[in-house]
Amino acid sequence: MKSRPLDSGEFFKLLRRRTRRSADRIDRLIRDRAERDVAVFVSDSSGFTRKTHEYGISHFLAVMTQTYTRLFPLFRKHQGEIVAQAADNLLAIFPDSAAAVRASIDIQRFLRRRNRGRKDEEQFHLCIGIDSGKTLVLKDDLYGASVNVASKLGEDLAEKGEILVTGGVAQQVKRRFRCAYTRSAEIGGRPFELFRVSY
Repeated sequence: MKSRPLDSGEFFKLLRRRTRRSADRIDRLIRDRAERDVAVFVSDSSGFTRKTHEYGISHFLAVMTQTYTRLFPLFRKHQGEIVAQAADNLLAIFPDSAAAVRASIDIQRFLRRRNRGRKDEEQFHLCIGIDSGKTLVLKDDLYGASVNVASKLGEDLAEKGEILVTGGVAQQVKRRFRCAYTRSAEIGGRPFELFRVSY
């Protein structure tokens, strides 16, 4: 029987009770109820600060919200689950790297079609980062190295319209998608080879 998933309140309650003596038991309970092997997707909008200065925060957020409403079905189509949305960032998980990459390609293609012919103030662009690995999946949040790496890719390193993945993800999907090496970067004190997904 599958354990009931944790929410953030329960998770941090367990951590507050974690001591040297109880660490093994608490860690095992957290692993049993939250640890999953998933692909982590993080996206960030491109041009947020500039567009809010030029067109106003309400206008930008309206464009973003209306666009996200059209994008959310693409996550469901590929078994993706949006875990959190913070301002213009999306945090989602997929059952595997191939599903995450396929959804990302569909998202970027949709945005390319949507933006064609529109004025700058009506356009909306995303930068996407993907990593995979064991992750603590709560009902309302995610924790783990893959979350940190995907966040760095999506929020800081990927460019407008880009899908940036780690070498591990590129290796997993190389038979189905074209991934070109772009550069290496140090993330959290570790070197990562980064690849751009062609679409």
